[in-house]
Amino acid sequence: MNFGSIAIRYSRALFEEARSKSVDKYIYDYLGALYDNMSTVPEAPRVFMNPRTKTEHKFKLLLTASGLKPNESTLKVLIDNLNAPSKDVTKSLKQSKKANEADTPEAIAINLYQRFLWLVLKHERIYLMRFIIFVYKYVYREYHNIDHVIFATATEIDKSLQQKVIEKIHTITGREVELETRVRPDLLGGFWVVVDDRLYDFSYRTRLQNIRKSLWNK
Repeated sequence: MNFGSIAIRYSRALFEEARSKSVDKYIYDYLGALYDNMSTVPEAPRVFMNPRTKTEHKFKLLLTASGLKPNESTLKVLIDNLNAPSKDVTKSLKQSKKANEADTPEAIAINLYQRFLWLVLKHERIYLMRFIIFVYKYVYREYHNIDHVIFATATEIDKSLQQKVIEKIHTITGREVELETRVRPDLLGGFWVVVDDRLYDFSYRTRLQNIRKSLWNK
């Protein structure tokens, strides 16, 4: 079984449905919060993969980790509606309740996101969740012409400097910039930046290492 293709199918189905409803940014944010929490809580994978943990409990945990509040009435509807034998992810997502004029974009996004999480759990694809998130974020950024940039410094930088970094990189690439800052005391000073999976290292640590190498080679 090709697990990569399965994750891609789930991610693309979610993105296409979210984009058709103009709520792809909401889903992007929910998945981002979920990924961060799954990465920082060591016991999370064990809980989600444990067959003894009830699906309803896993669903509530996923929602909470996504920054959302579980709703008991919504959960009951999901259980009733998603216990059908169909395994077509795209069709299942399209079965979400039709939006009416009173629905806000956020309400539409939450409804779609909840259905998606339940599908992942129902089809026992939770072990692919991190890859699903990775693919969704990649597809979203490419569609919206966004570069995810990691900017690391030895000490924390303020908002004004962050904005200057964003503007500088935007000028060079011509794409929107999503900046992720990291504090790395081991850099000693200077900075390194990752743009489009390419590392540009201007840290004092690397400069000192290069000086040391040049002295040894003489």
